[in-house]
Amino acid sequence: MKKLMCLLLSVLLLVVTGCAAGSGNSLSDAGGMGDSMSNYAPGEDYNEDQYLEIKEADYVSTEVNNKVNVSLDSSTAAYANIRKLINNMYNIPKDAVNIEQMLNYFNYSYVNETEHQLTSFLEMAKCPWKESSYLLSVAVQAKDYVIEEDVANNFVFLIDVSGSMYSNDKLPLLIEAFNILIENLNENDRVSVVTYAGSESVLLDGAYGHEKTKISAVISDLTAGGSTAGSKGIKKAYELAEKHFISGGNNRVFLATDGDFNVGINTIAGLKHFISEKRNTGVYLSLFGFGTGNLKADTMDTLAQAGNGNYYYIDSILEAQKVFVTELGGTLQTVAKDAKVQVEFNKDVVSQYRLIGYENKILTDEEFDNNETDAGEIGAGHTTVCLIEVVLKDEIEAGFEEIVKCTVRYKDVLDGELDKEVVTSLTNVTIAPSHDFLFQTAVVEFGLVLRDSKYKGEASLESIIERVNKAVYQQDTFKKEFLQLVIKYMEDYNR
Repeated sequence: MKKLMCLLLSVLLLVVTGCAAGSGNSLSDAGGMGDSMSNYAPGEDYNEDQYLEIKEADYVSTEVNNKVNVSLDSSTAAYANIRKLINNMYNIPKDAVNIEQMLNYFNYSYVNETEHQLTSFLEMAKCPWKESSYLLSVAVQAKDYVIEEDVANNFVFLIDVSGSMYSNDKLPLLIEAFNILIENLNENDRVSVVTYAGSESVLLDGAYGHEKTKISAVISDLTAGGSTAGSKGIKKAYELAEKHFISGGNNRVFLATDGDFNVGINTIAGLKHFISEKRNTGVYLSLFGFGTGNLKADTMDTLAQAGNGNYYYIDSILEAQKVFVTELGGTLQTVAKDAKVQVEFNKDVVSQYRLIGYENKILTDEEFDNNETDAGEIGAGHTTVCLIEVVLKDEIEAGFEEIVKCTVRYKDVLDGELDKEVVTSLTNVTIAPSHDFLFQTAVVEFGLVLRDSKYKGEASLESIIERVNKAVYQQDTFKKEFLQLVIKYMEDYNR
């Protein structure tokens, strides 16, 4: 009897092990974790989560190069992911701290009243964590655009239902999140649903937006199980998007996953190439990450860029509400393609500078000048912020001479994708920084602390809290939450 029990236990162990291996990601050799965060001890690292490597930019002398060029980015996933890690008291990998996505998560008070789809706002003041430096804020503001009700949406939900999606912060949260989006569909909208696990399945093929009950029932009945081997989900999703293509509408694939990317193309390079080609059809891609333990943020960042889309991380219903309701217009209505910015410093005034964030989005002068360079896509009303540490040669007086010139280039989506350029300049430093500037510097300083950056200088959590309290944030739920997050980090991680 004892031998029989041992044999049964051995077989059970093999089955469990095989199921775990079966939920792995075909784009890497790592097996899927298939567990929620609650299965990890506080302070434990998530070695299975993958992020793009971030190598912080060093100081650059303006005598060597007085220009820095970046592809603008409107993804916000990093901040939501960091928030979840802190709220659950887990270690925060350095490469998870993507400062531009932290900055771009929040709303600011800039208003674009120009005739251009994009314009920039420049502000420079003393650096809070390094007395000898200044910080330059470059905020690129997209023109707000009210989407007309008769502009229809053609959505294809490509949903990972592999075994690793079973935990509450994955498929169950995904179902709740997508049901929020479904409630906001109009009668002219079209919705298709494709799932992938062992194989792809088409659960909806072009249902109309007024069929909310039908669409919601399909989403709500999803269950997680099986591996991701053999799926052709990505090709089927684009096939359906093209089948129901709406001329003049918003045509988009929504890929939702915890990181299993076996969607029918077996390499990142091949997947990126396929998605890059498909964006020329007018079908864009947005990615939504769920859960922890198997997150492939590196892949999601890369594919969002290739698909003229965005990358979001959904860690709560509140975040789903923000993405799928509050900011849905900006997500869907791209007003500028291939958006990039060049910041040119006056060598006579600026000694050196250091780009903060955007390390993986730096462009050469040739790439900036080339209108065919693939850069960022910006949605209506979105603010994209970049901060640069600046060291001046001497103290300067207001209006002394031009300190910096900023050039924004983009393709105007609402004007036949014509190439546009907007130039602004800054001639003085600010003694009393704006509330936007104060909050932006607080977010950056928090990022430097989380990374334990060698460039953090005198950065401190106390300084962040003090500065945020000076900014007007009380009516902004997410800025208020940021303050509480910093306080929680200080209390839980610095005992």
